[in-house]
Amino acid sequence: MKTYRAVIFDWDGTLMDSTQHIVAALRGACADLGLPLPSVEEASWVIGLSIETALYRLVPDLTHERMGAFAERYREHFLRGDREQRLFPGQEPFLRGLHGQGVILGVATGKSRRGLDRALDALSLREVFRATRCADEAAGKPDPAMLEQLLLEFEIEPFEAVMVGDTTHDVLMARHAGVDSLAVSYGAHSRKVLGAAEPTALVSSVNDMQAWLLARV
Repeated sequence: MKTYRAVIFDWDGTLMDSTQHIVAALRGACADLGLPLPSVEEASWVIGLSIETALYRLVPDLTHERMGAFAERYREHFLRGDREQRLFPGQEPFLRGLHGQGVILGVATGKSRRGLDRALDALSLREVFRATRCADEAAGKPDPAMLEQLLLEFEIEPFEAVMVGDTTHDVLMARHAGVDSLAVSYGAHSRKVLGAAEPTALVSSVNDMQAWLLARV
């Protein structure tokens, strides 16, 4: 069985149980600005992308001039319930356990640096991750830049890492970087959608994700 030295996680929908909250914030911003309301499925699909990329896909009628207003409304909706967001049950001790075993841990996320740091500090998890990358620091998913930067910082080869994420954006980013991927279908994208992207492996629950990784680190 193949083993890995590093595990790189997506954040929202993979570690943090935040999918419904993000969808509600996106739809709320659309309603505030009188824009067509995307379906829950459409809003879920863009999770993991940078906010700019997500908006161009989700709201094609949104002009560049109104982009700032949309981002402001989205952030206001998101921040209203941000402090109530929690990791999926069992994720915190699992991450601390991996860290204690000497596994290199990282995060590659579509969140902003400010947003990720706020979450890491609130959960006291900053020391668990060797390094993290956000969409405002490198090209967003599915571009491989975030993973390539983390691999360089970790001083490891692509075959020594696995990317864990809940969207096809994570799967494609990993493929472009030459990294294996573990897709989880308990987040933003369905099992059918994820399967079509052909990840290295696909699991349906947090427990299955943890078991798959523990057998390979």
